[in-house]
Amino acid sequence: MGNAMVVLILVTGLAHLLSAFRLACYQRDEKSQSWRDGLLTSLFGGVLCIAGLDVLLAFVPVSPWHTIISVWACAVILRSGGKIMVLWRTLKQ
Repeated sequence: MGNAMVVLILVTGLAHLLSAFRLACYQRDEKSQSWRDGLLTSLFGGVLCIAGLDVLLAFVPVSPWHTIISVWACAVILRSGGKIMVLWRTLKQ
């Protein structure tokens, strides 16, 4: 395994974990939030956390496309402030 693959693995794993951390730390407005929004945010954050741990602990080789998509998703989640339901509603319209 070359140095480039090690960098791809680390970047992918850290992007997954940073996204999951941002979703976990999202400040929710308890008055206007439905239980489905919180459930989807929690499930998505959990999946990202498990995927990041799997990539980092098992040191599974990843493709450059996987890394690009992971970094892009991380940037979108950070940019939206962790409000993935806003992104979901925007995509549906």
